[in-house]
Amino acid sequence: MSSRGKFLHARGALAARCMAAIDGHISAVLKAKGTITCLSTAIQDIPGCSMHFSLVKMNPDDLMPSHGFDDAIFPLYYSLQSLGYDVEILFNSVNARSKNIIFGSAMAPRRIGRMLPKGSVIFNLEQITPESKWCNKDYLAHLHDFTVWDYSPANVSALADAGLSQAVHVPLGYVPQMTRLRSGFAEDVDMLFYGLMTDRRHAVISRMTAAGIHILATQEAFGNMRDRLLAHSRLILNIHQFVPARLELVRLGYVWANKKAVLSEWRADTEIPDHLQEACCFTAYEALPETAAAMLARPGQIQKQAEAGFAAFTSKPMPLSLEKVLGRRNRAVPAPFLPPPGPLPAAASQSQSAYSGSAWPEWLITKSAP
Repeated sequence: MSSRGKFLHARGALAARCMAAIDGHISAVLKAKGTITCLSTAIQDIPGCSMHFSLVKMNPDDLMPSHGFDDAIFPLYYSLQSLGYDVEILFNSVNARSKNIIFGSAMAPRRIGRMLPKGSVIFNLEQITPESKWCNKDYLAHLHDFTVWDYSPANVSALADAGLSQAVHVPLGYVPQMTRLRSGFAEDVDMLFYGLMTDRRHAVISRMTAAGIHILATQEAFGNMRDRLLAHSRLILNIHQFVPARLELVRLGYVWANKKAVLSEWRADTEIPDHLQEACCFTAYEALPETAAAMLARPGQIQKQAEAGFAAFTSKPMPLSLEKVLGRRNRAVPAPFLPPPGPLPAAASQSQSAYSGSAWPEWLITKSAP
């Protein structure tokens, strides 16, 4: 074998050892069946293994806005870094020398499944209920082929009922880099709703408009535009797309982290994590317009709700939850520095940036062809 061949063979063997260590630890968590398992030495520094984790955003045919999944990907990125892991973010491509964690595969499960290395992890952000259009035969078959990380215990249970036992609960949570919006902007929008517009959502928003509430509703709120809308809004509205539902943690985490008050639909069958029971002002679907009017008439109540949401969400840092799943590497490294939020003058102009420093940082994403 040539010198180059020996080098490539050795490099491949090191990468295989790296991924095997990660696979072994995840398997230990699965076998624990719900108990907290932490093997802090499960993943060692392995010379020649260039990356432990690649967070892969799949967006075939541009079916999702470019910032889709950011509010799950970036907290995971910073959490892995804080635990000492090497991590990168890729777009429509995978890294054969690392553990690939895939976001967005529900959009084209068969096509995406064919390009994934064995041992990849699917991070499921869809609600596993019969009402979800993504919870279909193709996607469930796709999930059966890989280890699944899921933010929702109810989803993990539903997947187990469907015969998929390799799902791991990986809670979404707070990282300091999420708190980014500057203060000082005129809150000249009573309420903001952003998300896919459905009949049940439209019905409530129409009632609010008829009651004289200035509500802005949009399906296109990502990145810098979303930050600007949040900065100018007094109250954020959350309505389930369908029921039963899991509380929309991917969307709401960023809102709580930036101290904006949330009014949310509540149902007895809505899955709400224990530590987030006070994170929103919860009320029944039918009572949302009346509750919104009452809150808007009491600015002090909105401020208290914003503070309660921030306190509840930040009580569960994501790195601590992730450490229970993966453990911590021997070598800890600090997360990249981002400028902290700073106050703006009270009379901030419309042209000034609503966010501090930079948006969720574009420099983290490695653009690659599909």
